[in-house]
Amino acid sequence: MTTYLHDGAVFDLDGGFIDVVGVEWTWTGLYSDQGEPLLVGAGDPTPLPLPTVYHDHGPLIPLPKRLTSRLLRAAVSADFAASVGDGHTESYGDYALRTAGAGQ
Repeated sequence: MTTYLHDGAVFDLDGGFIDVVGVEWTWTGLYSDQGEPLLVGAGDPTPLPLPTVYHDHGPLIPLPKRLTSRLLRAAVSADFAASVGDGHTESYGDYALRTAGAGQ
């Protein structure tokens, strides 16, 4: 995780941000001459320093982390294991069919 401290707030540069009007901003991996991370907004390739983006377009809201397949498998496997532990004796496929609508 690459972080940057600005106005007392820690920004995770490896994620992304969304401003108050819905524009997504991502870090270019580069820094300005003053050591500020350079961000680009959707549709505009011109990099701007994070403090400038924060001032002109902020606050910047971190984008939700993307769910990894490993984490998803672990969560599903834990639920399946708990289901078996509760006495269900079905295949994983049958379990998936039985629980498909449970979260809706």
